[in-house]
Amino acid sequence: MRTACLFLSLCFASVAYGQQDRILTAGFWNVENLYDTIPSPFYDDSDYTPQGRLKWDGEKYGNKLSKIAEVLDSLALDVVGLAEIESEVAVRDLVRTLETPYNYIRLTGGDSRGMGLALLYKGDKFVPDTAYLVPSGFSREVLYVRGELLGLQVGFIVCHLPSRLNRNSVRERAIKSLSGFISSLLDRDPSAQLVVMGDFNCAPGEKPMKKYFPREFPVPPGMAPVFSPFTDKVAKGYGTYAYRGRWSMSDNIYLSPGFFHGNGFTYFGCGIYIRPYLLDYDDPSRRGFPLRTFSGGKYRNGYSDHLPVYVIFG
Repeated sequence: MRTACLFLSLCFASVAYGQQDRILTAGFWNVENLYDTIPSPFYDDSDYTPQGRLKWDGEKYGNKLSKIAEVLDSLALDVVGLAEIESEVAVRDLVRTLETPYNYIRLTGGDSRGMGLALLYKGDKFVPDTAYLVPSGFSREVLYVRGELLGLQVGFIVCHLPSRLNRNSVRERAIKSLSGFISSLLDRDPSAQLVVMGDFNCAPGEKPMKKYFPREFPVPPGMAPVFSPFTDKVAKGYGTYAYRGRWSMSDNIYLSPGFFHGNGFTYFGCGIYIRPYLLDYDDPSRRGFPLRTFSGGKYRNGYSDHLPVYVIFG
């Protein structure tokens, strides 16, 4: 098993003197089924209700909020995208549970299970001016938020692409659609600084991602002109999610070229956030992998089946 963690302090030493006052962090985490306890008339959340199959009551919901807050407060990222947030009620309750002062954006999409995306941000760092959902070729839309980050324009794209239970063609269609949206933004403004984050349900080395997302510059035609700084970690076997008994880099962050050779923010480092308490040591089939809230229908009172990822720039 391989795991990775890059502490923020490791990158501070490489930052030029005088730039440390604008060190920023952005990250992503699929928090695994953060449902409130209120039955919805619009989509199927029946398992996650007090009377449902999983007996999802106020105690379990409170435990889930506290565990997610524990991790997010430890990270204290300036901007963080979240996946698998059922409702505005859930994200509002999460923000109230956090000690870190976050504002949030959460737009309701068309997922049949109610799974949505949210962006949390520190209001003294980021001021959004645009937020909307982008069609992805299947039921889960992509969240796009643009605004001023310490006075510089930055766009954040948060996605949760089709699971591996879907046909490869469905996942590839969503990846192609996302790539096209990114390209359209950079065609209009090649110097735009974009942070593309999400659960791609597909590792960088797998065919759909290789087809539409480059692994190095210069970017071939037909690909999204963004780059993942996690490429080296993938090559070493690091990951964020357990797939068929092995680590997979399903969660990733891609940055536009401006972060590497532009006039705005400059990329400094990246990491996968991992702590012993985030891992499962009791289930033999998941030993050393992320500790889930439920495993095989059994309540494990865990954090998530994914690990958070983040980048550092300034």
